[in-house]
This record gives sequence, structure tokens and C-alpha cells, in this order.
Amino acid sequence: MDKINLGNWSDTFANTEEKMVFSSERYTDFKFQFDEPGLASGFVKSVGMPGMQLTEFFIDAGQPIRLVENSTNESAESVFVLDGAAESYFYNLSSRLQCNKNQHNFQYNTQFGGEHIISSPAFHALAINYDLDFLKQLLQNDDNDTIGQIADCVYGQKPYLAGTGALAWHGRIAEVVGSMRQNPFTGIMRYLFLESKMMELFALQMQQVQTLAGRKVDLRCSVSDNEKLYAVRNYIESNYLEDFSLKDLTYRFNLNEFKLKKGYKQLFQTTVFGHVLQLRMQKAKTILEENAMNVSEAGFFIGYDNVSSFCAEFKKRFGYSPGRMHSLPTAV
Repeated sequence: MDKINLGNWSDTFANTEEKMVFSSERYTDFKFQFDEPGLASGFVKSVGMPGMQLTEFFIDAGQPIRLVENSTNESAESVFVLDGAAESYFYNLSSRLQCNKNQHNFQYNTQFGGEHIISSPAFHALAINYDLDFLKQLLQNDDNDTIGQIADCVYGQKPYLAGTGALAWHGRIAEVVGSMRQNPFTGIMRYLFLESKMMELFALQMQQVQTLAGRKVDLRCSVSDNEKLYAVRNYIESNYLEDFSLKDLTYRFNLNEFKLKKGYKQLFQTTVFGHVLQLRMQKAKTILEENAMNVSEAGFFIGYDNVSSFCAEFKKRFGYSPGRMHSLPTAV
């Protein structure tokens, strides 16, 4: 398996290109591209602002690859995997962390040195790194148990991981990540929008961790059942515009209805058809952003017979009516 040292890009990649996209007193937007024939290619996009840094990382090696990070810096970060699968091992922790597509986690560590095994041909993720002084301000004087646990770890310099396993995106997190990637604004508004969404993601992560901590989770699903549930999710993400019932899914994946409903909710923090609706509404939003259809056509395309019902659900989910999409500027 090939190895890439993340601290020595220029020594590893023959072709690199750096570009400062935007710079102001508050925001910086930087892009770095890399390519080494026969090894890997990809990019790193980084937007910096007071207290936080948003990084988008993509690498395509066509085969499993090992990334080595020698950083000894104390840091805190949220990670959201857009595509692919990675297993991370940090030198000062005994357990490994697996994170796959549509999963996320929050971590504080006194040093982030370690190795990341990318087991998929390509890997794509967003990460938010928090300045520790800024994070400490967020953690002060709150009665949320999760916030309190993180504060104890940060002030006591003890590693913290939001979940022993990666957390599945629930609907709202997926929507916020999608809106950040399809940012409809330009200029300084683009960065104000990103900053607000990064704070929202942090709040949603803390809410989800708090909810899971307060829930007595039944972990008696077999490995085989979990594999079937992941297969159901993959099927839904490829066929969410098709008509199917719970009974159809139970036959297709050899699961009884109780295990399907309970297990799906437990693993992915959403119901089967809650997931379907989230995917369909995101598809309608994309269609309208691209001006590919009008509002009634987009609603019909994702399964609504009544345009009023579609408009009501769209506004409830995204905060504005679908008709507004035609007035938004094109994203860059």
C-alpha cells in the first residue's frame, strides 16, 4: 500500500499548484491541487476565519492508500465524510476510528499525529478545525451535558471523541452540508454564509450527541443485520425517486419489518421514509437551483401530486419557498 506523508506534499507530488482565491481582514480562501501519476491526485480547499477553518479534502488514488500525519498540535475538529471510507489511528489513542460516507464525528485531542487508511478508491470529506480559545468561549456556562464533557476534556487536556463509532448524518446535517457545497452567494456574502453554517453544524453535532447519550440504545443487532441495513441505505440513496414500500425492502434484503424500522432508526438517526424525503427534497432544490424545471414540475418529479404540499414541505425544510430559487444568483 502506498504511503503519503501529509507534511511533505512537495516531496511526494511532482505537480502542485497553489492559489489564493480570496483574502480580507476576516476571511482567507486558499486552494491547493496535487497530482503524481501512478500515485494519486486531488485538492485541498481551505477557508479561514476568526476561530474556525473549513477544509475540503479530496484524494483519488484508485486503490487503498495510507496517509501519515505527524502533527503534535493540540486541536479540535468536526469531520463530515462526503464519499469513501477511512480508518484512522491516532498515536496517543488505543482504538481506531472508522468513518464512512455520510458519517461524521467531533474530536478533541492533545495531538493529532497518526495514520489514516483510505480503503476506497477515492475519499472526500469536509473538516472544521476550531481555534481552542474560540472553542473554550463556546463551551462556557452551559447545562448541556455534552458541552460540559467536552469542556472538561479541553480544560483538562484529555482526548474526547463524540462517539466510539462514527455518527450517521441525520436529515438537517445533510441539508446544511449540502447548502454549504452549493453556496448560492458570491463575494463576502459567500463567506458570511459559510461561517453561519459552520456554527449551525457544530450545534447540530452537539444536539445529536446529547440525544444519543440520553437514549438507551439497543445494540443487539447482529453484524449480518447491520450489513443488511447499510445495504438498504445504499439502495435508497440510489433509488429514492422510485416507489417502494417497507414490505418491498423486507423481501429484497431479507429483514423483518421490525428490524428494518428499529435498526434503520438506530443506525442512521432517521426513518426509512424520512431519509427518502430528505433525498427527494434535496434533489428538488438542486433542480430548481439549476433552473432545470419550474416549481410544479420539480414537485411532480420527486413524487408530489399537489404543488401546495410540495411548497409547504420545501419552505419548512429550507426556510424559504421554492419559487425563490429562480431569483438566487448562480453559485461559483
